[in-house]
Amino acid sequence: RPRSLDGSPEGRLFSHALMADLGPRNPELQSTRTESKSGQSKGRLPCRSSSLSSDFADRDQPQQEADASAREARNACAGRWVMLVLYGALAIVDHINWISFWPITKRGQHFFGVSPMAVFMLSMLYVIVFILVAPTSGQLVDRRGLRFGVLAGAFLNFFGSLIKVVPAPFQMNGTVGYIFTFFGHLVGGVAHSFVLILPPKLAQNWFPRSSRVTAQASCVGFNQLGVTIGIFLSPVISDSDDRIALLLLLQFIGSMLILIVELIFFKGQPAVPPSRSATQLPREVLGRGVCPTIKEVFNVGALQRTIAALFRIPGYGLTVLSFGVGVGGYYAMWVVLSLHDLMSNVEFLSTSALLIYNFVGVLGALTAGLLIDRSIMSHRFVALGAYGGFAASLLLFSLCLLSKNDSAVAMSCALMGIFGSALSPTTIDLLMEVTFPAPQVIATAVAFVVGHLWGLIFIWGNIEMQHLQYYAPGLFLAVTAALAFPCFATADNQECRRRDYELRAAQGGIRGQLGSGVVEILDHNFFVVASENNGQDDENLPSSLSRYSRSIEANGQQA
Repeated sequence: RPRSLDGSPEGRLFSHALMADLGPRNPELQSTRTESKSGQSKGRLPCRSSSLSSDFADRDQPQQEADASAREARNACAGRWVMLVLYGALAIVDHINWISFWPITKRGQHFFGVSPMAVFMLSMLYVIVFILVAPTSGQLVDRRGLRFGVLAGAFLNFFGSLIKVVPAPFQMNGTVGYIFTFFGHLVGGVAHSFVLILPPKLAQNWFPRSSRVTAQASCVGFNQLGVTIGIFLSPVISDSDDRIALLLLLQFIGSMLILIVELIFFKGQPAVPPSRSATQLPREVLGRGVCPTIKEVFNVGALQRTIAALFRIPGYGLTVLSFGVGVGGYYAMWVVLSLHDLMSNVEFLSTSALLIYNFVGVLGALTAGLLIDRSIMSHRFVALGAYGGFAASLLLFSLCLLSKNDSAVAMSCALMGIFGSALSPTTIDLLMEVTFPAPQVIATAVAFVVGHLWGLIFIWGNIEMQHLQYYAPGLFLAVTAALAFPCFATADNQECRRRDYELRAAQGGIRGQLGSGVVEILDHNFFVVASENNGQDDENLPSSLSRYSRSIEANGQQA
C-alpha cells in the first residue's frame, strides 16, 4: 500500500484514488503458492486460457506502479530537505559577503584610505541595489523558474567576489582597491536581490501545505546564521589592516564552491508537485538561452502592470506596509547592535547581545512556522503577536539601556529576536495566501523592497540619534515599529485563498485549473483570473478570489 504524501489532504486523496485503481482486475484469477524442493515458493495458476500469462502481467503492473509511486514520494521527501540545505548554503555565503564590512569599519578605513562612511556604504550598497533591482529579479524568476534564480544568485556572488580579489596580486590596496571592492559589492547586491526573495518559491515548489511556513522559517534561520558568521568572522580573520585581502580571498573561494554545488545538485521542482496549488501558479516560460534577453530584463510595462494588479488585491497594500515597517526595524537593530565604530561607546551594545538577537531569533521563526503549519494558530494571529511583541521588546530594550543592567539587555535582545524573526515567514506566507494565484516572487520582492526602504530610514535615524542619547535609537525604532500593528490589524488579509483552494481540491470540489477559472499570463508577467461563466461567481473558487478575479479581468484584457 503506498504511503500518502506527508499526511496532507492532497496526499490522502491521491492515495485513495491510487488504491481504487489497484483493485483486482480479474477477481477470478487466483494464484496459489507452493514450496519447491529448493525451499523457494512458486506461483501455481489455474488453467484458464492462452491469455493467462498476459492477464497475470496486467495484474502485476498496478503493484509495480504503486511501488514506483511510493519510491517517488520517499525521494521527494528527502529531496526537498536537500534543496532547502542547498539554498541555505547560498544564503549563508550571500549574507557573509553582505555584512562582512560592518564590524571592521575602522580597519577598512585604514586599508583603503577612505572615510568610515565610505566603508559603511559597502554594506549599504546591498540595500540600495536591492531596492532598485529586486522587482526585476522577481519578474525573471517567475518567468524562468526557481533554479534560474538560485543559479543567478550563485553566479553573481561568485563574479562579485572575483572582482574584489583582482587587486590583491598587484598590491592595489588603496583607493584602487576600494573601487574594485565597490564594484564587487555592486554585483553582489544584484545577487542579493535574487537570493532574498526565493524562499516562498522554494517552499511552494518543494514542500506540502503542512510544512511550507516551516521551510520559509528555516530560510530565515540560514540568513541570520550568515549574518552572525559575517559579523564574528570578519574581525577574527582581518585582525590587522593588511589581512583584509585574506577575508576577500576566503569569500571568493566560498562563492566559487557554492556555485559549483548549486550548478550540479540544485533542481527547481520535483517530478511530482507537493500540492495542488503548485500546479496553479503562472507557468514558467523558458527563454531561448541561459542568459535572459534584454526584453525579458527590461520589460518595464509588464512589471508595472503586475505590481499594479497586486496592489488592487484586497489586503495586499496594508499587509506589505506593515511588513516593511516591522522588517525595516528588524534590519536596523543589526546596525544598532553591531556598528561599534559608528555608535557611542556603550558596553551594552556588544557582540554578545547580537549573538543572542540572531540565534534566539531562529527559534522564534521556527516556532512561528510550526504553529501555523500544525494549524495550532492562524497566520493572522501569529503575525499580530509578532508585530506587537517586537514593538514592545524594542521599548523594553531602550528601558534596559537606561537601567544599565546587562542581564536585562540580554533578555530584551532575546525577545526582539524571537518576535522580529517571526515577522518574515509568517507575513510573507500570508501574502502568498492573499495573492494566490499571482506571481509569487514579484509579490515577495515588492514586500522586501518596502522593508528595505524602511530599513534605510531607520538606519539613518539611528546614526543621527545616537549623538543624542545611546538609548535613542532603540526608542525611535520602538515608536515607529509600533505603527505596523494597526496597519496589519486593519488589513483585509483574513482569508487564506491558497489553503481554501487546496482543501476544496482535496474534497473533490474542484476540477481542472481553479474550478472553471483559468490563469492567463499576459507578457508572461501580468496575471488575470478570467472566469468562464460570464461574470458570475464560481462556486468552486474561494469567495474573495472570485470577487477580485473580475476586478482585474478588464485590466488584463486591456493589457
